Amino acid sequence: MEENLVIPYDWVAVKMNFWYKRIKENDPARAEDAKKEVQKELKQMEENQDALLYYQLLEFRHNLMMSYMFPNSVRDLHTNYDNIIASMNNKKLNGLLEYYYYFFSGMYYFRQMEFTHSLRYYIQAEKCLKNLGADAILEQAEFYFKLAEVYYYMKQTHFSMNYADEACRLYKKQTDEEGKNIYDVQLLRCEFVKYGNLLDNYEYNKALKKAEKAFLTASKLNKEEKNREFLIRTALFNLGVCYYKMEELEKSVTILCKSLAIANPEDNNFMATALFLIAYTKGKQKDYTGARDYFNKSKHFAEKANNKLILAKLKMVEGLFLEHDLSKVREAFEFFNEKKHFADKEDFGESVGNILFSRSDAWGASEFYRYAIEAKRQIERGEFS
Repeated sequence: MEENLVIPYDWVAVKMNFWYKRIKENDPARAEDAKKEVQKELKQMEENQDALLYYQLLEFRHNLMMSYMFPNSVRDLHTNYDNIIASMNNKKLNGLLEYYYYFFSGMYYFRQMEFTHSLRYYIQAEKCLKNLGADAILEQAEFYFKLAEVYYYMKQTHFSMNYADEACRLYKKQTDEEGKNIYDVQLLRCEFVKYGNLLDNYEYNKALKKAEKAFLTASKLNKEEKNREFLIRTALFNLGVCYYKMEELEKSVTILCKSLAIANPEDNNFMATALFLIAYTKGKQKDYTGARDYFNKSKHFAEKANNKLILAKLKMVEGLFLEHDLSKVREAFEFFNEKKHFADKEDFGESVGNILFSRSDAWGASEFYRYAIEAKRQIERGEFS
């Protein structure tokens, strides 16, 4: 291509659309290739502010994908988002650009575990999505999945299941010329969300069957495609959590350790989360040496990732099993309240209450049972704003 040739912005926009398609397919290799091609042509593109803004948004979305699939590979997500906010100053967005801004912002805050902020942006994105027309099926599918995901973490089970079902319905329509579905990864992630909702509804047998099926699907995808190890790791983690909820603690720890054995892609947040659950489980089993060992490992990864949620949860391990100091446990619940993590407040309120009750600490148990009851009411009232 001639160096002095000016490329029409709409031609580059077509290339950016192709790049975004690869991002939505969770195909990092081809997405990287498409990104490099766009970056090369961007230097010769005729000036157009909307096209440049579209590039910025897609670059951010690209980094969100990479941060999910290869969590330790993306270092500048916060700076990337700040640059987008700066670019938006005094600019009126319309159509797809407006939708992408709100949608990607919602995804960003979800990655920060700021579910209230995430949902606010998603609600704004939904208003824009309605104006994109009936042809935006893939946009709808991805959006519904993201809503299912955030509602799951907010323990709004009914909404989460409905959006997950709708996302599945739309993804299943997407097939190649041979009739093979091209969004198997997205369908599997929808199943992960459905599994979580079944667990929240105490439907443990159904959740276990779905988790086992998801593991088989993840294993199959990993044989057929590259960069799918993270799906197996997630599937194993889900199985471990399911057995933990069913009070099959030894089996839970065994499976969680298997998930930790999948070292690639590196993910400090995952390591911190799984190690915390093992530490907490070891404490429940009165294996305090094991609890301390896994506590230290989890804290190491949580500090590397600056994962404030896990650092807060580790205070429960510290206060319940290592130091017998309930003030540490209360600090964790203060964090849950501050960040409106009412699902954690309910789950661990009941769990901590049970542990204290087993120690004949009726006053302490009643305090944390009250936290669980309060959280349940907060969830039912939707007190997330």
